[in-house]
Amino acid sequence: MDTVPRGLRWLPIPLAVAAAVVGWAVLGDTLNQHAGAHVHAYEAGGLSLSVDQMVWMSNDMSGQGPLASKSQGFAMDPSMMPGMQTVNNNRLRLEVTLRNGTADAQQYAFTDFHVVTPDGQRWGTSDDGGHILHNATTLGAGYQATVDLYFDIPVTQPTKDLSVEWSRAGSTVEIPVDTSGKPLPHTH
Repeated sequence: MDTVPRGLRWLPIPLAVAAAVVGWAVLGDTLNQHAGAHVHAYEAGGLSLSVDQMVWMSNDMSGQGPLASKSQGFAMDPSMMPGMQTVNNNRLRLEVTLRNGTADAQQYAFTDFHVVTPDGQRWGTSDDGGHILHNATTLGAGYQATVDLYFDIPVTQPTKDLSVEWSRAGSTVEIPVDTSGKPLPHTH
């Protein structure tokens, strides 16, 4: 004889389906939150930009970027590191991905970017030992490019409250300088 009532025999199937649906919903929400926490898109003149990495580089053998005390490291001779900033500068490295989501080719140049202070001081991109892209480069419709930007900032300049200004096609976007490794705020 059967000890399980007939109606209860089929109960595990709907429960398993319900558990699977809830699991997929939780997984999808988690993935969306994770992706949203790391992708911060800015838009200007037909291109979108996401910041992949923002770090201070150092030429003092510490690898820590700007130091509170110069006794924590020692300066490298510029001849040992061609293209590296001088001892009088800190270098900000910004890796960005530019995306062209339009149906037309769009142009960009490294000269579209500057580091600015709240009081209006500004610095353009620096040579990293390679070349600076002064002329506009074309990014085809639907394409993207990942580029590294370098900015040499005088060591006398406080690094707090700096921002990267991206100007193109009549639009200007300010991206806060944040080298903490935490996600940047999402703004347009």
